[in-house]
Amino acid sequence: MSTEVIVVGLGAMGSAATYQLAKRGAKVIGIDRYSPPHTLGSTHGDTRVTRLAIGEGEHFVPFAMRSHEIWRELESETGVSVMTNTGGLIMSSASGQSLHGSSQFLETTIAAAEKFGIKHRVLDANEIAAEFPQFVLDGSERG
Repeated sequence: MSTEVIVVGLGAMGSAATYQLAKRGAKVIGIDRYSPPHTLGSTHGDTRVTRLAIGEGEHFVPFAMRSHEIWRELESETGVSVMTNTGGLIMSSASGQSLHGSSQFLETTIAAAEKFGIKHRVLDANEIAAEFPQFVLDGSERG
């Protein structure tokens, strides 16, 4: 058997590259240092979180949306459910304390949701407390 492409490392990016190359008809082999499943990579375990409205920057949103399409394609092709959509709560306080390295993380998340038509709600501290009583709030939070 001849191979056109060898992908070394089958984490999130390597696996995606291997899948897309094979889907396009390339003769591809993927090699990883460890046998799956393992706990030695940055993406391991039973759960993953992907956000469509992305506070790190709206330029990532089309990639995240496309990844969800690809997960659904895989489910359709294999008959195996691999992705569960759930909601998420991203909070920030009025103190301006940075979240994920950016003091504008929540605002960027909201702007991305609005720009790309992603279903969302903006909650004040009272609404967060009513829906998520497990959090102890100081009253200045938004989510």
